[in-house]
This record gives sequence, structure tokens and C-alpha cells, in this order.
Amino acid sequence: MAVDASVTPVGDTPRGPHELEHGQDVLLDVAKAYELPKPYKILGLNVWAYSHPRVQAIMLGSVLFMTVGMYNVVTFIGGAGQQTAWLSDMSNIALYTVFSAFCFVAPAFLNYFGLRITLCVGGIGYSSYVASLWCFNHTGNVPFVIFGGCWCGLSAAFLWCAEGTAITSFASEDKKGLYVSIFWSIFQFGVVIGAAIPVGQNWNAGTGNDSRVSDGTYIGLFILMLIGAVLGIFMYPWQKIVREDGSRVMLDTKTKTFKEELVTSWQVCRRNWWILFFWPMCWAVNYYNIYQSNDFNGVYFTVRGRALNTFISGCVQIPSAWILHIFTDKIPFGRRKRAFIAIVYVFISINAVWIGGYFMMKKTVYGLSEADRVDVYDPGYAAACAVYVLYGFTDATYNCYAYWFIGALSNRPDELSVYASMYRLLNALCQICAFALDLQGYSKEFMFGSSWAFVAAGPVFVLPIIKYWLKDTNMGTSLEVYEGAVVSEPQSDRDNMDEKRA
Repeated sequence: MAVDASVTPVGDTPRGPHELEHGQDVLLDVAKAYELPKPYKILGLNVWAYSHPRVQAIMLGSVLFMTVGMYNVVTFIGGAGQQTAWLSDMSNIALYTVFSAFCFVAPAFLNYFGLRITLCVGGIGYSSYVASLWCFNHTGNVPFVIFGGCWCGLSAAFLWCAEGTAITSFASEDKKGLYVSIFWSIFQFGVVIGAAIPVGQNWNAGTGNDSRVSDGTYIGLFILMLIGAVLGIFMYPWQKIVREDGSRVMLDTKTKTFKEELVTSWQVCRRNWWILFFWPMCWAVNYYNIYQSNDFNGVYFTVRGRALNTFISGCVQIPSAWILHIFTDKIPFGRRKRAFIAIVYVFISINAVWIGGYFMMKKTVYGLSEADRVDVYDPGYAAACAVYVLYGFTDATYNCYAYWFIGALSNRPDELSVYASMYRLLNALCQICAFALDLQGYSKEFMFGSSWAFVAAGPVFVLPIIKYWLKDTNMGTSLEVYEGAVVSEPQSDRDNMDEKRA
């Protein structure tokens, strides 16, 4: 698959021995084929150009900051900010059912319509969900909340596919963990700033607010979500972005029909069947959130305590991403060894936190009035808050490793879009299952035990991929022009051939 080199990034012309004629094709996985855009000089400082991939990663994080970040605030304060988790469970079952269905077509939609339209369409639905909860506070209109959940699910399928593909495509191989950390940090600032809204709105409410979030919270989140959706339109065209190693992000500018994009997505799955080993980790990622939000945070704490927990949890997720970045990018080993060391770190940290969570689960009691729940000034709040915050720490660790791992599997956006949608599809299916179990009133012991089992099993299942299919690099080693096309041989494949000849 090749890209038309006539679509040239600003200031990114071929150079040196890799100089190509106009109209020839350049394969994506070849470094040093193009130059990065030149930085601007402002007050003696070098400032990255708008088209620089790090700037685009920051913008992408900002879109998620204002959409999903705000949505997570509503989710993590327990029961979507309502008095019970019933309404949250019903709307989220609808949301993730629609989400699951549209994940199948999201890669084709992204590759056909492009990144900017997909991000904008993907962001709009989040605001509709918050608007429906705001309306419910005054009208009790349950069908509107279900509709808002469905619309949010449709949008989320496109938004998460675009996000996962872009953040793993923008980065060169040696910086994929860095770009994931940049994105995750900005995304989590959305949770931090968004969580500050309910903390401020509800701090003086004490135990007398009927455990509901106020109108001002929903209005603030609604406005931020709309801004985030519009921001997606202003992303730089990704077919013109050059990575920091000089390779191009987009490799196919030939127009395809939507049907052809669907066929391409199927071919990726068929060719890389071993991605099945990644499915348990994908499944586990969001299943545990339902226990943590509705069966712990939502029932153990007052609304003030829940809001503060969410705020602190968002804060600790930022350094968590950068700690993982050390394992994925910085330690002096090849990528396969780094992948193994990082997954061991993920496994150990997760199990350590869930061991502590077991003792807090035993103390949790359903059906308490707001006055009987643990408030921020009560004895024992600090320990319970610490457990919830560490759940957030390991959530960031788990998610960031998954994104880095997806990026390590390929540099090609057509493949990455399928992996990103597959990741979110299984996230959605597991949440449908978890919300349904929670709605049916399954015990906290069952929800806790199943969550721990899934999250602990995920890292174990990716070990075969690390051993047999993950490569130390997916980059080519040379550019060879043959009849107008550029041919590249991946480094890892060349190393294997050299071993066989020896």
C-alpha cells in the first residue's frame, strides 16, 4: 500500500539519497524520507509548527479532554450523578449496545471520511447524553436519557476509533509510549478539571442534596463537550503529517468506496488472526469500572466524597502514564523485551491494588442513606479514598499499555484503525455485560471477583503475541524505486533472512 508523494507536507520534501521524483510513491514504513516542518522562532525559543506530530497529539488529547474526559466525570461520580445507579445502568446498556454495533464500521468510516470529520461527529453525541441527564433532573424523562445514551454510543464508536488510530500513527516507533503519555495526560486533565466542577458545586451541600449532582454541573460539562467536538475540525490533515523520524503518517490517498474500506478492515483481521490473544485484555479494560463506580464509589461515599475521589483519581492517572512510558520507551532493550518487562509491571501493580481493594469491598454496605455514607471529614475516608485513587492509577497503566501495544503491532493506519476499533468494541461489550449484571443486582462480591479475574488475566494472554508475533521494528531499511513505486523491506524481516543465510 502506497501514498501519493504529490501530497506533500509543508516543508517536508524528500532529501539526500532518498530523493524522489514528483508523482512517485513512498512507502510509509521508511524513515528519513521527509523532513519535519521547521519550528518557529518566538522570543528566542523554538516553537513546533502546527503540523508537527506532537502538536497534533496535543490537539487530539484536547478533543478527548473536552468530550470523553467530561463524560468520565459523570460516570465516575457514581450513578451518572443521580440518586441511584439504575438510570445510569439503563442508559449505559443502550450506549454500549449502539457503540458495539458501530465499532464494526468505524474503521471504514474513518478511512473514508478522514480524521477531522470523524472526530467532530464522534464528539457531538457526548453532549447529548449530558443534556438528557440535565433534563431528567427536572422532568424525569427516562426515554430521553436512553436516547442520549444511544446517540453517545454511536458517536463514541467513531471518536475512539479515530483517537486510537491517530495517536498510534502520529508517533515514530521509538516515541509511541511518549505520544500515548502526552495524549493520556491531556485527556486526564479533562477529568481533573471536569471533576473540579462537581467538587465546587457540591462541596457545601454536605449530606442534604439528595445525592444528586446540581444543574450547574451538567451545564458546564455540556458546554465543554460541544467545544471539544468542534475542535476536531481544526486538526491538521493527517495525510500530510510527517513523523519525527521522517516517515509519513498516511500511506494510502487513493480514493476507495466505503465498501472497499470495509473489505480492507476484514482483510486485516483475517491476515492477523493472532490478535485474538489480545482480546482478553481488551475485554477487561472497562469491565472493572462498573464495580469501582457503582458498587464502591457510588454507594460508599457521599456525593461530595465521590466528586473529590474522582478529582484525585484523575490527578494520579497523569503520572501513571509517564511511569509506564519509562518501561515502554526508555529502558535500554529491544521492543519485544520492553513489551515483556512492561506487562510484568502492569500485572504486578494491578494485583497489588486489587488485594487492597478486597478489604475495602468487605466494608461496603448497600442501601445506606446519604447521611450514613462516608464523607470527606469522616474517619476512614482517607484509606477508602486511597483505594479508589489507586484503582485510577492502575486504570491509566492498563489503558496506556494497551495503546502502546497496539502501536507496536503496526505503523499502518489501515491496520491500526481496525485494532483500535476492536479494542473499543470489546470494551463496549464487556461494559454491556457489567452494567446488565449490576442492573440485575449481582452482589458486590461477584462484581469485584469477576473484575479482578478479568483484569489479571489480560496481561497473561498477550504473552504469546510478544513471543511469536511482535517485532522489534516494523520500519523498512531502504528505499528502492522500481517502476515508479518504492519498495521497502522491514528491518525485522531482513534480520530473519540474514539469520537463515548464516
